[in-house]
Amino acid sequence: MSRKRLIVMKFGGTSVGNAERFRQCAGIIASTARHDRIIVVVSAMAGVTDLIFKTIDAARHGDAATTEASVRKFVAVHETLIAELFEKQAAEPVLEFARKTFEQFRNSSQALLALRSEISGQAMDSLAALGERISSWVLANYVRQCGTDGEFVRAEDAIITDNTFGNAAPDMEATALTCGSNLLPLLDSGKIPIVGGYSGSTKNGITTTLGRGGSDYSATILGAAVGADEVWIWTDVDGVLTADPRICPEATILSEISFAEAIELAYYGAKVIHPKAVYPGVDAGFPIWIKNSFRPEVPGTKIASSAVSINSPVKAVTCVGNASLITLVTGRDVHPAELFGRLFLRLGQERLDVLFATQSSPEHALGLVVRKEDSSRILKLINNVFRIELAQGVLHPVAVQNDVAVVTVLGESMRGTPGVLGRVFSSVGACQVSVIAVAQGASELSICFAVPSANATEIVRAVHHEFCGHEDFVLAASQSQVSLASGM
Repeated sequence: MSRKRLIVMKFGGTSVGNAERFRQCAGIIASTARHDRIIVVVSAMAGVTDLIFKTIDAARHGDAATTEASVRKFVAVHETLIAELFEKQAAEPVLEFARKTFEQFRNSSQALLALRSEISGQAMDSLAALGERISSWVLANYVRQCGTDGEFVRAEDAIITDNTFGNAAPDMEATALTCGSNLLPLLDSGKIPIVGGYSGSTKNGITTTLGRGGSDYSATILGAAVGADEVWIWTDVDGVLTADPRICPEATILSEISFAEAIELAYYGAKVIHPKAVYPGVDAGFPIWIKNSFRPEVPGTKIASSAVSINSPVKAVTCVGNASLITLVTGRDVHPAELFGRLFLRLGQERLDVLFATQSSPEHALGLVVRKEDSSRILKLINNVFRIELAQGVLHPVAVQNDVAVVTVLGESMRGTPGVLGRVFSSVGACQVSVIAVAQGASELSICFAVPSANATEIVRAVHHEFCGHEDFVLAASQSQVSLASGM
């Protein structure tokens, strides 16, 4: 008898957005469990984590009305979910657990409201993870009601992290030991562990959260810790596309992309998987699939160490629509390396991302293209780090240009292929748009350039049409999908 595969599958917020979506997830779990061993990771219901942060923010600022309204909404959303999934008698034990979570959320919110003070990272994490805790508990009970042997497991009993609250890093060795004690025995007994995503705990049992993309990250961390064969990320799209279909309606599903391409795509605007969630797959060597829980029959996109080639050096075009260009210029008698080195060191310490940077030696100028939501923090950091240099004129006043978009053209096959850069900027030139800044990585995996936000949609369409819009590309992608589906 052949060994059953071990699959970790994660359901995102839209996949558990309401009772009907929970039913769909339960069906997917039951169907997969017939032939595979599975561990399930669950996000909070769509909008719930944002609601938690809104409640905390209102409480800190003394807004009693918004705090109370938000707590009531948190309770109502989950009570409605439970009422729609369970008969009254079966719902009571599910509600009992949920009520304890409601009480924790209400009491903590009231305490913040009374104190009107900053909330510690530890306290923030203990509240931020409540949405996942309830959704995983509800799904485990509903799956069991449907005849599949699901078992709720606290995220704190599965993933061990450091104590960097809000953006914790996993301790993979400790997590493997914990999974060996708490998850693998459940699998061996025929059960399906169902774990809340986004969180874990320190070695002392204090709840932590994993930051942006935390639920995806939870799935791949667990995949590495238990030796999974594959990780499936269930979301609301058919897979990774060649462009945002809202911008390019002709965008095509990519059957396969490499880990390197997935990281670049995610970093530059494709909201399919967070870059850090890919790394456990890279290290452990298992593929990650992006699948649509609304259409589970679609094969999806496979992310692996290598990917099939297609009839184009470019696989995808992405866009970060809200970016800023921050320009620093030093005096001509100052060598900029020391100043700019200090800046990048501090940016790393503060975990602030730069989309790309350009440097002009004759002008002693550095341009940082950053996400607009990060620009104020980066500008504040620059003013603090270089307050003496700015006061003495060693560094000129910092210039900030908003309303910038970053377009990224990506594909491993661009490496060593002549003419790609010329085709990209011929397409841009045909739109009669001036490029603000350009960068190409040494790996030749991507070309990034900044343009005015107002022209971003037009440029993405033009570049996508140049590389991905022709019939040969669409036909090759379609044949690849058919081949992938028949091989699953």
